[in-house]
Amino acid sequence: MYDVKAKESNLAQYNNYTMAKTLSMFEWENLPETIPYFELEKLLQKHGFAFITKVEDKLYAFYGGIGGVQDVYGNPTQITINNVALKFNKTLDIKEDGVLIYNDDCMMGLLPLITKFNSSLVENDINLYMAGINSRMQTFLSASDDKTKASADDYVKKLIDGDVSVIGEAALFEGVKRQDATTSQGSAFTSLIEFHQYVKATLHNELGLNSNFNMKRERLTSGEVESVEDTLYPFIDNMMKCRLSAVELINAKYETEINVDYGSVWNKKNREMVDDIIETENDTLGGDVSNANLKDLQNNSPSNGQQEPLEESLENSQNEQINESTNGNEEPLEESLNEPLEEPLEIDAAETLAQQIEEAETMLKDETLTDEDRAVWEALLNELKGGE
Repeated sequence: MYDVKAKESNLAQYNNYTMAKTLSMFEWENLPETIPYFELEKLLQKHGFAFITKVEDKLYAFYGGIGGVQDVYGNPTQITINNVALKFNKTLDIKEDGVLIYNDDCMMGLLPLITKFNSSLVENDINLYMAGINSRMQTFLSASDDKTKASADDYVKKLIDGDVSVIGEAALFEGVKRQDATTSQGSAFTSLIEFHQYVKATLHNELGLNSNFNMKRERLTSGEVESVEDTLYPFIDNMMKCRLSAVELINAKYETEINVDYGSVWNKKNREMVDDIIETENDTLGGDVSNANLKDLQNNSPSNGQQEPLEESLENSQNEQINESTNGNEEPLEESLNEPLEEPLEIDAAETLAQQIEEAETMLKDETLTDEDRAVWEALLNELKGGE
């Protein structure tokens, strides 16, 4: 039976339910059979780090005590592992004998963060429970003697049973006193429920999930809703960065092909961010990069290990569109303009020439063009007008 006053067991349940969600935050591919992804994530999220090393030619993920002589930045250089199941008890060099995976740069893990907020939820559960109990006491009755108390109890019992009760003695009025409860239970419940929702929403925001809580008791503006987005991703992005760095080291050291990417709803959020960037670039460039370059942009996501920043990929897309907007030559636009035109520009129809001139003039109105690209378009426009 659930006991609302058992704080320690209730906190453990809250933490386990939350961890069951966060364990799907990242998806691992091509991990060895000896390292289940959920066991690796449990080590990272509970303890803040995990150490990958070989035991009997098989890779395992361990937790151990880190220490030894500190390096120049105060970081540990050794880890002591004691695994009874493998009969493995040894102190290893962190850099030479394996790869240390950080959950985050400070090796905090998620458990301290989860415990902080869930502790408040456990306490608030008790507050809600007590408020519910106190709401039953709308009226207090007191009796001066046993006979009067028995008569009052019989009167209350008949009211509960639905019987019409009649008071036969005037002494009952003289011996029983009534006191009404003056506490405002409605406002107490509202405040406790709002606090519960606030704590849960803040925890979800820390975990990269958008969970707005309206303290204003009125509608939120779009700006207020969007302002929450900026606080969701830094911590999650830091966790992904640490995993990507570790994957690169593991693959290089043990010749594996391990990959990691966002999982579950976090993956969906990451894709939505990429789509938003593509849409913004479409509006800026006046073109369509959502089809031809979507695959390239997704290939630059953390799971594929591409080092090319997203901004550089979009800049390359812009340059490709400018080059393709010429007469269909595979030769870059800059090179074709640097070469002198041996023959006048051949135009199939006046309408086509007018369209090309209009396109060049439109591109020159784009304030985002670099000086080099603007010079290219101006040269092309002069050539087009010379062929009119």
